[in-house]
Amino acid sequence: MSETTLNLKLPMLAAAQAQKHVTHNDALAVLDALIHLSVSSKSEVNPPVAPNDGSRHIVPEGGTGAWAGNGGCVACWHSGDWRFHAPRTGWLAWVEDEGKFVAWQENGWMDLPGAFDQLGVNATPGEDNRLAVGGVASLFDGEDAGHNLKVNKGAAGETASIIFQTGYSGRAELGLLGSDDFTIKVSDSGATWLPVVSVNVTNGKVGLGRTPGAGQLDVEGGIRSLSGAAPFLQLINNGPNGTQAWIGIPDWNRSAFYIYGAQADIMSVFDTPTRSHRLFAGGSERIRIASGGEVGVGTANPTARLHVAGPVRMATYLKAALPSAASVGAGTLAYVSDAAGGAQFAYSDGAQWLKMRDGNPV
Repeated sequence: MSETTLNLKLPMLAAAQAQKHVTHNDALAVLDALIHLSVSSKSEVNPPVAPNDGSRHIVPEGGTGAWAGNGGCVACWHSGDWRFHAPRTGWLAWVEDEGKFVAWQENGWMDLPGAFDQLGVNATPGEDNRLAVGGVASLFDGEDAGHNLKVNKGAAGETASIIFQTGYSGRAELGLLGSDDFTIKVSDSGATWLPVVSVNVTNGKVGLGRTPGAGQLDVEGGIRSLSGAAPFLQLINNGPNGTQAWIGIPDWNRSAFYIYGAQADIMSVFDTPTRSHRLFAGGSERIRIASGGEVGVGTANPTARLHVAGPVRMATYLKAALPSAASVGAGTLAYVSDAAGGAQFAYSDGAQWLKMRDGNPV
């Protein structure tokens, strides 16, 4: 029978052995030295002059004095003498003066690997998820500086993304999805995905619900703005001679398109209560299109299909310059300066121009 155990080389009691307590206590001393192993150093080549009882060190190659020839061993000061324990593969030790763990491998004490094939923190990793973390939150802390979380891919056609799931079924994904353009997609099943936002990496143009187009922002579908205080769309030309335009619902409860934002600069208004369209110039209403289709010029209450509050002037034509009566259609009016019998109004009957005075051709 072996006199020591296979791994820690603890002395074993022999049959009918006298003073068994000596062997037993010696085994306990070895256990005390090696279990939860923490050493003062693994780089000091000279034994300490006055070591404390139980002091432990990893002897480096080239150890001197009592440590000579015991490179790699764990040296423990016990009862006034150094005892040396040869490490086995997989032993771990905390090195106090370096603040790190080391592990014994065939070629010596090595720092714990900086890279693992798989790592699980309260979760089980796998080939697809090499790093798995289970818990209510994860913190990546830059402390007093910044912090970057990097997701890299090997080629433009590959994917580098972050996926958000419900019950391990995808619901949203953002990142570089099959190209170098930044994309956000959503899904209600994890199988069919809808594009939400796409940003062209070359020019920064943005597409909502579609790939970016010619404009800085291209939208597939309608745009809805909700606000409790005068929602608006503001358009600004910030060039040297630029101006700005607003489209919105001002505080006076009308849909409007106006410049500079002042009520006096309104260009057009859709009047919600009367359902009429009003065109402005110079700060005053000039044309109104009523809800029934009546058009008023200079009047806010048109009573005919065209109601003009003021004189009306038509273009003046020479007979030779009149447009084709057939092309303008019957009922069209024109002022002819060289009509037979003197300048006068003429009308088209759909075939020719006739004078207003007598109905004869111009």
